[in-house]
Formats: sequence, structure tokens, C-alpha cells
Amino acid sequence: MAKDTLYLLAMDFDKDGQRRFCPDCAMMEGYLAAFPALRDHLDIVRVDYARPRAALVERLGEDHQNAPTLILAEAAPDAGPHGEILSANGLSFLTDARPITRWLAARHGLPAPLS
Repeated sequence: MAKDTLYLLAMDFDKDGQRRFCPDCAMMEGYLAAFPALRDHLDIVRVDYARPRAALVERLGEDHQNAPTLILAEAAPDAGPHGEILSANGLSFLTDARPITRWLAARHGLPAPLS
């Protein structure tokens, strides 16, 4: 069975001469740590902060380099119950931690975030 692919920024990167991290990617790392079995159901790719983010550009195009991004293994027939599923290059995907965790919770029987 094909797996969804989760793209995250590296947890420690340089921006404007200062060390930074992405809060949404950190939320996803926390979700993965809280529910480690979820890692078996995802392909996880960590990308550098600097753009272009080749791994994302290759799959979704230059307009979709946000992280975190979850590319679904199978195209979604619609935008989902919350209208959060996007599409590009024939692929369905979600961006931002809350929509991603809502999707993962529904798909894998895990707790969902508070709205």
C-alpha cells in the first residue's frame, strides 16, 4: 500500500543569521513523537529551509513549497470535510499542522487537535 508523504523542515536552520525552527513542523514532530506507530504509515522527508525546496517543487510545483505538507498517496475526490485538501500536478495535499493532524487523526484513528 502506498504511503502518504509528510514533508517537514529541518528542526534547526539559519534565517537572517539566527537559528530558527518552524512552529508548525515542531507541532508535527510532537504529534509523531506522541503517536510513534504513525511513522510506519508515512514516508517522512525533511527539507532545508532555503528555497527552492526541490523535493516539493518536483512533486507539486514552485507555488507549493510550504512545510509542513502532507501529500496523499491517493488523490482525494474532493476538498474534504473542512475544504482543506488542495491539488497540484494530479496530487492531493494538505499544508499546515492542524489540517494535517485532522487528516491523520481521521485516517488512522488518532486524537484530533482542538479546533
